[in-house]
Amino acid sequence: MNNLPTRKTLLAATLAASISLPAAAQNVLEEVIVVAQKREESLQDTVIAITALGSETLDNLNISNSSDFEAVVPSLSVRNAPRRLFLRGVGRVTNSLGTDPGIALYIDQVYTDSIGSLSRASSLTMERVEVLRGPQGTLYGRNATGGAVNIISKRPTEEFEHHVRAKAGDYGLFNWGVSSSGPITDDLGYRVHAYRNKRDGFVDNKSGDDIMDQDHDGFGVQLSWDVTDTLNVWLKYQKDETDDIRGGIFPGGFLITPYVTDEESLDGAFLNEGYQWTKENPSVRDQYKVDLNDPLETETDNNNRYTTHITWDLPSITLKYVGNYSESDYTADNGDFGYTSRQDIRVVEYTEDNIEFYSHELQFLSATDGPLQWVGGIYYRHEDRDQPYGIRTLTSTHMANVSTSGFPIPGTVQPNPGLWGYLQNADLTSETTAAYFDGNYTFNETWKLTAGLRYSYDEKKGKERQFIALDSTIYGLPVSEDCCGILFVDPATANQRLDDDWDNVSGRVVLDYMYSDDQMMYASISTGYKSGGFRLGTIQENPYFDEETVLSYEIGYKGSFNGVFQLNAAAYYYDYSDMQVLVGRLLEEDLGISLPEMVNADEAEVKGLEIEAIWLATDSLTLMANYSYTDGEFEDFCCYYDEREFPPPAEPFNQDLSGNALPQAPENKIFLNASYSLRTDSWGEFVPSVSYSWVDERQFDVFDTDSTLADDYYRVDAMVTWFSPSQDIRIIGTVRNLTDEETWESLERVGTQGAVVGIPNEPRSWAVEVQYDF
Repeated sequence: MNNLPTRKTLLAATLAASISLPAAAQNVLEEVIVVAQKREESLQDTVIAITALGSETLDNLNISNSSDFEAVVPSLSVRNAPRRLFLRGVGRVTNSLGTDPGIALYIDQVYTDSIGSLSRASSLTMERVEVLRGPQGTLYGRNATGGAVNIISKRPTEEFEHHVRAKAGDYGLFNWGVSSSGPITDDLGYRVHAYRNKRDGFVDNKSGDDIMDQDHDGFGVQLSWDVTDTLNVWLKYQKDETDDIRGGIFPGGFLITPYVTDEESLDGAFLNEGYQWTKENPSVRDQYKVDLNDPLETETDNNNRYTTHITWDLPSITLKYVGNYSESDYTADNGDFGYTSRQDIRVVEYTEDNIEFYSHELQFLSATDGPLQWVGGIYYRHEDRDQPYGIRTLTSTHMANVSTSGFPIPGTVQPNPGLWGYLQNADLTSETTAAYFDGNYTFNETWKLTAGLRYSYDEKKGKERQFIALDSTIYGLPVSEDCCGILFVDPATANQRLDDDWDNVSGRVVLDYMYSDDQMMYASISTGYKSGGFRLGTIQENPYFDEETVLSYEIGYKGSFNGVFQLNAAAYYYDYSDMQVLVGRLLEEDLGISLPEMVNADEAEVKGLEIEAIWLATDSLTLMANYSYTDGEFEDFCCYYDEREFPPPAEPFNQDLSGNALPQAPENKIFLNASYSLRTDSWGEFVPSVSYSWVDERQFDVFDTDSTLADDYYRVDAMVTWFSPSQDIRIIGTVRNLTDEETWESLERVGTQGAVVGIPNEPRSWAVEVQYDF
């Protein structure tokens, strides 16, 4: 048994969407090998709409963060504050504890609900990224209603390989990375790597640290041991840490609308972000300028991942165990907003998210050459998570006592020495158990049938304790300013335990027709399932919501012509039931207090088309084009009122949201790339490349408001790569967003005064990278 691939094998496997290596021009397009169906097979033989991006392609297309994946991958949409993925209009609508994503992210076959790894994309560590579109409930289980993303790490190699890289550029960018791989003995191989990515913020802050910087570092160690010719053990340890300044007081970004001028409004305290209400907000005129004393700083530390694969090849079956233990601690600290302008309003906000989980999966894979091929497995995952969150108004000293008997009469008071306005601590324990079987039968050279089923059982147990006190000076309550605050939610009663469970059977049936050696059509029916839950950390009357399910119909085509042109296409229709959606409800109409609430939309549908093409026009010129069309809307979703659009004293009215577009689902997307290889005998090889991407307008809010509609946007990236004659040195020069176009990567309404927060895209920037292999 040999699990230490040679360099030749690694390079062949990393080609994405059959893009050939510029440094070694091909006469035909390379075959791409993927593991989307838990076994190695050709991309062109996989009956799934999938985009595979190998390590060479990450460099060739200058992919280094989640926004770059959005540009390249059809139907993929990314929200960067907070980070969320959407495929074909389906994704995560909130990061609240007790909720789940709609896209399943797997790192080395281990599920995680964090997309942080995509924001640190690098050919240093990644062999390939596979993006599977459409419900993947059979092989990937819950929370894969929109699709799944597989990140496959580079493995130890048979021969010694060492790599060094350094990158410098605009906004103080400086990244470095090193890796080493090779044999320790004939049966034992290793791989180690370390990296650091650092960049200053590209949003200018007049009163504090610049916004949207990054500081990421980490290292990893792998061992691959061939215990016998048929038994291999692979071990991996990975540690990553981040320290970023992401925005203002709200997780969705910083305020981009004029400051609120109403002194009697809570929004005036928070949306003004600690500054005088008469001061102009610079973000209104320039999306790359803010005025914040101490902006939102997020940190991830103690982020450790331990992964084990044990593979045992038997005469007619392969047994594979995949195990993982992971932990991470996340903090978001807004600091003190008030020490330059308004001394009467000083707000501190603090959040933690501490996660610990482990998982076990046992896979059974057929290992014969007969017409029947199958894979089955059993799966278990356990997660513990706690999420403290609090807000203090430091200058409201009268909040040291709060009335416990309501208003207008203060009545009995109790101490509040921390000056807390809001304080909650939520804990969640979740468990998932599943069993699945998926097989295909080849009738003859042209027809094959694939079918599979998965049973999933999910259980969640949560508890929370909440304290909410109203500041009478902000709300204008009929209480003396020097008296006290008003206890709105008492921790003695707002202390609850939540518990629920859900089960589901998902499946798929696929019929494919191979009408030539290089052309195939398929038709599939599949289902997907997203676990139900309860939204912790809120005061909504009923925090529970049901699971969502989807029924998908898809037809696809995959073809290759003379080895130089490849065309893949898919058309699909989704029928959604009980889609999980976040809407707003007015909690206290007289005071204008609102809160978001998770509900189930009865019916939604999505239909679309995706096309991916690549053409090796000459031995030197390669052209690539991707297109996607997505039409997603709510079919039956009534009735809710939009308190953010009609705040008191205006009379809100119920709105039928049926017919509104699904958030984060641009109707059209285009990606084009052209690269040309100019080879010389003595000066090496020069490869200029230009990429163009265009994203249609997209809505970020279920109420389909103008203020949360981002305009269509295009981006041009240019790069030139030089390879030394010996191919061991590579120098890459890049310009991102060449024409300096502007758009919003996130828009969100907050409060009831028409305020909007957002995160802008990256402006034009340049960088130069040097890579050396030895």
